[in-house]
Amino acid sequence: MRAVLKTEPAPGFDLVTDHREAGLAAGEVRVEVGAVSVCGTDRETYEFGPAVRDLGLRLPVVTGHECAGTVIEVAPDVATLRIGDRVAVETHVACGRCFQCDRGNAHNCLHMDLLGLTIDGAFAERVVLPASTCFRIPDELTLEAAALLEPAGSAMHALQRSGLDLAGAHVLVSGAGPIGLAALQIARAKGARVLVVEPNPHRAAMATGLGGTLVPAGEGLDERVRELTGPAEGVDLVLECSGALPALAAALEAARREGTVVTVGLTNRPLELSATRHLISRGLTLKGSFGRRIWESWTELAGLVASGSVDLSRLVSHRMELERVEEAIGLLTGSACKVVLYPQGVPAGANAPESTVSAS
Repeated sequence: MRAVLKTEPAPGFDLVTDHREAGLAAGEVRVEVGAVSVCGTDRETYEFGPAVRDLGLRLPVVTGHECAGTVIEVAPDVATLRIGDRVAVETHVACGRCFQCDRGNAHNCLHMDLLGLTIDGAFAERVVLPASTCFRIPDELTLEAAALLEPAGSAMHALQRSGLDLAGAHVLVSGAGPIGLAALQIARAKGARVLVVEPNPHRAAMATGLGGTLVPAGEGLDERVRELTGPAEGVDLVLECSGALPALAAALEAARREGTVVTVGLTNRPLELSATRHLISRGLTLKGSFGRRIWESWTELAGLVASGSVDLSRLVSHRMELERVEEAIGLLTGSACKVVLYPQGVPAGANAPESTVSAS
């Protein structure tokens, strides 16, 4: 089959047409990949960056992970899925037996594999997966929307991790990339008023188009936030989605006393934190959020998407064939939002206004 592999500890991918497919082991299914979106982790994999090395990248590996498709083969011992089921895929492949899995934290399993990094992923025509990673999707969801449940699920999990009732709350989203834009939609669906920090003009326009209120990055942020939040003098919740260290420092200042900051964006640099100023005298709660809670985050998010309260298609800027994966990677450094690859070919009429869907 056609597949995109990472084979060398150097920049680049290998697109092959004759990759040998794995057989099914116990507990596994084979999924025909209908749609797979490209994310920053895929760019890091392409570049052989430090983040994926830290995550345990194993070579060679079929890359790609944010995917959805149709079950076409089922191991004899699998009773939870059948041929023809449409599924989205949880990319944190848990062992199911460790301390964290036993306590309902399988998304942070102690022996976790990562699709497209430590086991073969979904930049391919088909992928073999544990049935335990497959989430059956409602009929109302397209496979494209289902592929985006993985990144949007990270936003959902971060909001759930806050533990806050968002009805009437002020939420600041720092970074209007795909996760930030999904967080904006989810928070608004839950009744929050959402402020957004995003210096990129294209993504800032997307955020305002989705109902966010743009506030300035850097100088002027605190003053504008306090102007918009009134007596609270700060937001109830900050979601830091950019991974930029100055943005996280600013997030701590934008939160009100007794407010909450949840950090989602990845950074390898240390943060200077004043325990007295930030955690004690202001009573802030600082949390990290990793992945999606299985299956709590998926179930709630899928319901919001199925009802129309959250529209993940608004995040898609480009739709392309699998063979254009390197071009898709390059778009992530520009004004693209979500680039979706279609291993079976881009469906007729599926292109967004900004999309280029043919190879010509």
